[in-house]
Amino acid sequence: MRTFEWAIEDIVAAHPNLYLEHCAVMAVALMSQQSASPCEFAVECEGFSPPALNGETTFRLQVSWSEQTALKAQRVWQTEQPKSIVERASVALTALLFAKLISDGQMRVTREGDHADYWLPQARCALEVSGTENPRVLRRRHREKIAQVLSNPLGWNGYVVVSCFSARKGVILWSYHEQEVKENGSS
Repeated sequence: MRTFEWAIEDIVAAHPNLYLEHCAVMAVALMSQQSASPCEFAVECEGFSPPALNGETTFRLQVSWSEQTALKAQRVWQTEQPKSIVERASVALTALLFAKLISDGQMRVTREGDHADYWLPQARCALEVSGTENPRVLRRRHREKIAQVLSNPLGWNGYVVVSCFSARKGVILWSYHEQEVKENGSS
């Protein structure tokens, strides 16, 4: 199984039009509860394989961070509620995956109510991101997010990334889904 090791801070330069510094810090706040740097995730891809994987659909992701980011992360739990931390940490991991493995993965935030968190305009795809600390809800949450992203108002195909920050093992479910073509040819 392939292993990739990347620094969470890489998301800032990779997505210059987005403010992701706080997401990186929140990711470190969660990951540092599980391990020292780097924190490992098992990534499972469904419906596609990133080009760098040469057809494989699973890989290990080791996410490292700097001491400066770790110092900021120590204050996060006094600043943010846990649910917000988990969601922003999931955005950070998603931004890292798209920056490193998807060539047209530049993310643009959607409007509230668009049934997706981000548009990937170059890929003409929607992107829904979620996170949890409970491994028992991971697969159910993933199914819910698939239905959500496919109901986006542009009718675009979609990616779903659900990250689980579990004390036992970090897992990321990353999937691609195409709109169903109806009999009249529309989606």
